Formats: sequence, structure tokens, C-alpha cells
Amino acid sequence: MGKRFIKAILIIISIVLIGIGSFIIYEVFSPEIEYKINPPNETEIIETIESEEDLSINRLIIPSIGVDMKIGQDRKFLDYGGWIQRLDSNSLPNLIAIHRFGWSNISPEQKIKQTLYHVTKLNEGDKVFIIWNGENYEYKVKDIVNGTNNPSDEYLTIYTCKFYSSDQRIFVQLESINY
Repeated sequence: MGKRFIKAILIIISIVLIGIGSFIIYEVFSPEIEYKINPPNETEIIETIESEEDLSINRLIIPSIGVDMKIGQDRKFLDYGGWIQRLDSNSLPNLIAIHRFGWSNISPEQKIKQTLYHVTKLNEGDKVFIIWNGENYEYKVKDIVNGTNNPSDEYLTIYTCKFYSSDQRIFVQLESINY
């Protein structure tokens, strides 16, 4: 009876640990799997943005990696989009902080749209759109820099964590195309 009880406990513990491990693996890889199954159609996204008439919601859109998030100056925007930490002399966003890994309560599709999970897939020249105060601004990725401090105030910079818990950041410097 004692050996059966111990064996049953070990089986239960094994099942629980397998469940926890499966959950962790899902959390880590679900945005990557979603991206592979349903990659963003960059051309279609760009055409939609360029023809969009409702510019009432401030947004950051990165077609090549499927990002489409709200942005704003209140820190609360960091919870579901981009937090504008600084404006330039023309009152346009100049520094935007964005989470990379998101939260466990959002879907893989939301992690793609509302985080910079796929920031490492960005390339120089990729288009980025900022809808700000009723205007649509177009940028291109100028440089991607790893570090702990923003490398330049000269360009619009979006940044995120390099690792899940780290002071290392990935800074994406954007150069204006249309102003």
C-alpha cells in the first residue's frame, strides 16, 4: 500500500510538472508559432494605412512584423501599446517605450500587434507609420542598436527590452520619409 501511494504521488507530480513545462513553452513560443502560421502581409497593411481616412486614434504601425498599437503620452499606454516619453520640437513623438514580451493574458496575435516581440526581424529600410494627432507620418528603419542608453535624440526612437528581465535594450532609430 505504501509503495502504491508513493508511486501515485510521483505520477501526479510528474503530470503537474509536465503541465507547467508545457505552459511555459507555449508562453515563450506562441507568438513565433502564430507569426509562422499567419505572417503579416506587409503590402496589404501598407496599402490599408495609406488609404486610411480615420486618423483619430494615435497609433504605431510596423507592417513588416505585424505591429499595430495605440500610442500615447500617459504611462498607462505601456500596458497595451507604446508610451511616448518625449516629443520633439515639432510636438511629434521622439522616444517611445514598448514592451517586448507582453503578458500571459493576451493572445499570440495580440502579442504580435501590441508588443515588439519580433523586433529582431526588423531590417534597415522597413517602413514604420505613426498616426499622430490626425496626421499620418511615414518613417523607415535607419538603425537598430543594442545598449543601455538611447544612442541619439536626433531620430524618432522606439525601444524595448532585449531579454525578458534585463537592463539591455534594443533601440530602433527611425528616419522620417515624408516631412
